[in-house]
Amino acid sequence: MRTILKQALLFSFALLLTNYIWDNLDFNSQLSTLLLVGFILSLFKSIVKPIIKLLLLPITIITLGSIKIIINTLGLYLSVFLIDNFQLNNIDVSAFQWQGFNIPQLSFHSFWAFLVSSISLNLVYNLFIRILYKKRKKLS
Repeated sequence: MRTILKQALLFSFALLLTNYIWDNLDFNSQLSTLLLVGFILSLFKSIVKPIIKLLLLPITIITLGSIKIIINTLGLYLSVFLIDNFQLNNIDVSAFQWQGFNIPQLSFHSFWAFLVSSISLNLVYNLFIRILYKKRKKLS
């Protein structure tokens, strides 16, 4: 239970940072909704995801593990489906210039918005895990 609560807090922080990046997550400015979404995502990661990974093992082998991205997207979709105050909107980024490169306008709708949000959410979550639980090297 303690691990699930830690994961829920980390997922909540990752959701905040993902919302800061894409500005497409809407939890009505309520901390309770954000924590509830983090809790659902941590339950999905701890309980449901291993079962789905086991059931889809042949597909995982055939696709060289890329089906895991779809499984993570399913977890985000499940949290949007279960919680009324939580919505995932389309991603619309206007064109901009960076370091001399022209970046075109980006638009992701429906499934693609879920996929991009899920990938960025899991990248941020894994970054938090890597930073917080980094093993200390012993100086000898």
